[in-house]
Amino acid sequence: MVRYAALRFAEDENIADRTYWYRCPLAVREGERVFAPVGAHDRIQRAQVERILETDEAHAPYDVRFLKNVAAKCGAYRVKAGEGLLFEAGGVPYDGKHYTRFGRVLFGDCTGAVRGAQPLAADNALQALRAFPADGACVVFTGGQGARAAAYLMLLAGAKEGDVRARLALCGAREQFPEEGAAALAQSIPEEELARLAGILR
Repeated sequence: MVRYAALRFAEDENIADRTYWYRCPLAVREGERVFAPVGAHDRIQRAQVERILETDEAHAPYDVRFLKNVAAKCGAYRVKAGEGLLFEAGGVPYDGKHYTRFGRVLFGDCTGAVRGAQPLAADNALQALRAFPADGACVVFTGGQGARAAAYLMLLAGAKEGDVRARLALCGAREQFPEEGAAALAQSIPEEELARLAGILR
């Protein structure tokens, strides 16, 4: 059995009058809000669950070749990793309609392997950013400046300082906020590399 969810993106006036079917690997209820990718570039937007259907693929409500997956529930930013917790950089608003991408950047204390994620030591946030892989893999920033490195990426994606501060506070990482802001990165990282980093969470 597969869970499917019909979503309404009421905050986007271009598509607010329609519902769209998604695969939903999460346990959700009608009326709950979730994040899901929309459009050709799969930008994350917030939606409300209008309907749930659990059935096999043969009876899916829409052609399964074109169905996308719900990314996360609203408010979801914790990820269990063995005995510890990691935190998501996804779900932070950056342009009034879209939210930073899930499943690209995690941060926190991590001593072992995390399935589907590549650990990246962030004892120095700038060095960690320069080492961020170009292959689109999910990265887990570990080390003393992991939250700072994640904050830089959220800021470069266009998130407001207050929203980034709020996310780090929820994760218990308030002291890690980069007071100098994303603008200071231009002095340390070449412009083309900054453009690449800015697109990681968009």
